[in-house]
Amino acid sequence: MSGPLLALLAVAALAVLTALHYAFWQWRLAAPTGEDEVVPARTGDGWTLALGRRRPRGPARRPPVLLVHGIAMNRQALDFGVERYSLSAFLSRAGFDCFALDLRGHGGSRRGPTRRWDLDTYLREDVPAALDAIRDATGEAQVLFVGHSQGALLGMAACALFPERVAALVALAAPAHFDVQERLRAVVKLRHLPLGGFLRLGSRLLAPFSGYWHPAAADLAINMRNVERPVYRRMLANAIENLQPGVLAQFAAFVREDSFRSMDGSRDYRALLASARQPALFVSAEKDGLAPPAVVEAAFRRWAGPKRYWSCGRDYGHGDVLLGRNAPEVVFPMVRDFLLEQSGALPAEGGVAGRSSAAPGPG
Repeated sequence: MSGPLLALLAVAALAVLTALHYAFWQWRLAAPTGEDEVVPARTGDGWTLALGRRRPRGPARRPPVLLVHGIAMNRQALDFGVERYSLSAFLSRAGFDCFALDLRGHGGSRRGPTRRWDLDTYLREDVPAALDAIRDATGEAQVLFVGHSQGALLGMAACALFPERVAALVALAAPAHFDVQERLRAVVKLRHLPLGGFLRLGSRLLAPFSGYWHPAAADLAINMRNVERPVYRRMLANAIENLQPGVLAQFAAFVREDSFRSMDGSRDYRALLASARQPALFVSAEKDGLAPPAVVEAAFRRWAGPKRYWSCGRDYGHGDVLLGRNAPEVVFPMVRDFLLEQSGALPAEGGVAGRSSAAPGPG
């Protein structure tokens, strides 16, 4: 048998083994969400987005909650398939009607008519479509907006752009400033490589082997020591999505300029924070490499409405604000109680304004 033929057979065998590995572990690590239904949200440019709805389990609260994920994630970031770590499920048990959004190109919104988009597209098309779909489903014109990372940036801008549609904001680990994240500067330089388009596939292939090693690069996005290994593996197998070129390009501009603006420069989203009047809770984490406490505090200071700043403690990083081993006991109740205040179910603490920090949990 000739050398080229042997090489071809070896490549074919490797491809078959890789496909079998992928299929087996996707089945083995599958963690479907327990949502009650998926509500479609149709954008003006032809996308149909998925909103995973969790109906209230307790006495119904108003208004409903819109939950929006961060970059390279899908709605499982906020409605995880492991029920204990689903913020949406936690809030639904408190009586909230919760809608976890898949932005275009992510999760249940993965296919559509356009191939490139950025944060401006999310704000122009996706967020308004989600707000309209929630209004149609519930009859409520306003939402309580809960966003993580990029989702929190969208929430900040939405409060200023659509003030009549957003009643209050929870901003989890939101990097509205980019002047102290030196390691992030190195990451955005990778946008010129095609690696971002294979992030979803790579995460699913590596998921079975994850959790044994803690590379410094991974700690930028999540404190892996604060996440149970079975949870981390399922996150990689279910919640990770590809990095979108247009979104990466916009974040590269943010990092290069220390800005938070539209891609064409016509709108300064960060300047708009001074016009936002909604009550807001800003949550930071001490080990967050993408949105360090100083960055979250800077956005907190710019916010014009009633506000509260809260640190979830020294053990938490960027992603484990949601998936940390004690997040359901440390972070989730703070979000719930703030939203209950905004729904009138709890008295506000000192008119909402204030600062606090969680007691350190076990590391």
